[in-house]
Order: sequence, then C-alpha cells, then structure tokens
Amino acid sequence: MNDNEGFYIGRIFDQQKGETAQERSFYDPDDLTTHGVVVGMTGSGKTGLCVDLMEEAALKGLPALMIDPKGHQPPSAFPGINPTGFPALDKRGSGSTRG
Repeated sequence: MNDNEGFYIGRIFDQQKGETAQERSFYDPDDLTTHGVVVGMTGSGKTGLCVDLMEEAALKGLPALMIDPKGHQPPSAFPGINPTGFPALDKRGSGSTRG
C-alpha cells in the first residue's frame, strides 16, 4: 500500500533488533467503513493514534467524527474550534455541565 492508498500510521518497530524499520506502514481506510474503537492501557498512544487517523482522514477528504468524553484531545489539534462553544462538553471549569 502506498501514500495514495491508505492512512500513514508510522513505521514498524522490530522488537528483535530493537529498532524502527525504514518501511512505512499504512492502514486501509476501507476497514473503517462503519465504527471503530481504540482501547489500550494508559500511556499506550490511543489519543495519538486517533489524532493521526483523523488527520489522515482529513487529508484524504473523508468525513470523520471523534468523540473524546474525557477531554484528552487538546483544542490546539483542531484550530478554529472553540470548546467554549460547546458548554455541555467544556470541562475546563468546575467540571460540572450545569455552570
């Protein structure tokens, strides 16, 4: 798969050699036709992967929706979108959606 066919998600890490290979890895966006979920331990890179997938979808002109109920996604990743425009989702204050 080349740049024009899939989402670039990084390079493969060779555990035997303890180094990253030069070959680039791609994910086929056709595998994301309905829903997806990313699970993993704390610090395992879930948010980073989701941001990468969202960026790749945007670059390919594909619609995507990311729901981040805990608010881990930094607003800087989506310039032009102000979280205060969504008061029920803005947890930066008291943490209450009641104001």
